[in-house]
Amino acid sequence: MPLSKEDNDLLCRVENGAPMGEMIRQHYWLPAVPSCKLEADGAPVRVRLLGTNLVAFRATDGSVGVLDEQCSHRKASLALAINADNGLRCIYHGWKFNVRGEVVDAPNHTGNQEQFCKHVRVNRYTTVDRGGIVWVWLGKGDTPPPFPDLPFMDLPQSQRSVTSVEIPTNWVQGVEASMDSSHVGVLHESTTQMTAGGGNQRLLMTKALAPKLEFEERPYGYRYAALRPLADEQVYARVNNFVMPWYGIICPPDANSPTTVFFSTPVDDVTHRAWFVHFNPNRELGMTIMSASPDVWNFPPLPPGEPKDNWGQNRDLMKRGHKTGFPQHLGTEDFAMFLSQGPLYDRSDEQLCSADGAVIRVRQLLIKAAREFMEGKAPTQAHHPELDYRKIKSVGGVIPAGADWRTLADA
Repeated sequence: MPLSKEDNDLLCRVENGAPMGEMIRQHYWLPAVPSCKLEADGAPVRVRLLGTNLVAFRATDGSVGVLDEQCSHRKASLALAINADNGLRCIYHGWKFNVRGEVVDAPNHTGNQEQFCKHVRVNRYTTVDRGGIVWVWLGKGDTPPPFPDLPFMDLPQSQRSVTSVEIPTNWVQGVEASMDSSHVGVLHESTTQMTAGGGNQRLLMTKALAPKLEFEERPYGYRYAALRPLADEQVYARVNNFVMPWYGIICPPDANSPTTVFFSTPVDDVTHRAWFVHFNPNRELGMTIMSASPDVWNFPPLPPGEPKDNWGQNRDLMKRGHKTGFPQHLGTEDFAMFLSQGPLYDRSDEQLCSADGAVIRVRQLLIKAAREFMEGKAPTQAHHPELDYRKIKSVGGVIPAGADWRTLADA
């Protein structure tokens, strides 16, 4: 069933006090920047989240901070600041901020420096540097929400890669795609053939384009199996997880291959940042199409063209057998779809089908959380008493027809 325009706005909009944005701000940690982008005493990095302009930096001692971009004094950009001696110093008048957001020096003020600095109004944001990502909590109060202790968080750096890229569309379009199993065998058919290898089970997705979906509610969101019938009374089962508010944990193509976590975080109403964490819990990751990224802050690549030339779609390549004309990366194919939907598309005019069950559940969980927040309640999936991110597992494999996919997932 398509959404009403009112529910579509509730689902998608995050700026200017929108309930969804305020719910996320208070009850979830947001990824700000890949850890490797921040060098001790290096240049601050601009970050925009939920319509708020911020800067992230690594201090002399290696600790990380996220501050409002505009200096509390005269609103000059702290992206221009000097990063030295464990703080950012604004180059306009010399005010200095530590990683906690506190003003520690205001050299142009006469009188008691300590008392003056203590009373400057600042927003103080809590940060954590884990899993190759600098995370920030933008909420109010002294007690952050549970940290998303996902399976890649404490792996050695050699067993994971982190990349991200900014896309000029609303964040929900990216979140929905991470749970849309039926598009994989169509949109990504050529990319799968190019990257999967001859014996890789992902190739089975191109054989049965209409999977049967079965769901199981979980404290963090839900998991579901996409079941594709094969010959000889067998079924290819892919069990993936949706973790509120935006994580799609996708099963590896085979038991020894890396798992991928896709998540799309809201920059503002019409922009999001797509994140890709590629990790192998069993061994070093080695060189993959993700770990070989040339730029962790701008990868995978956006489509190479403009709307007037179909975002750079290569029709000559399609004549030679490529299904989409976007050979750059699997993510590029997804980004082309998001761009073609528009900056924030109207879900009130959709015509959905049986394959869209997982997408519908994403919307339902997000809207439920926003409404709970509007009622003054803590969102259920953000503070569930049985919430344990470490137990989340996505897995795929071939099972006998009629067998319970949960035996595969819980092995």
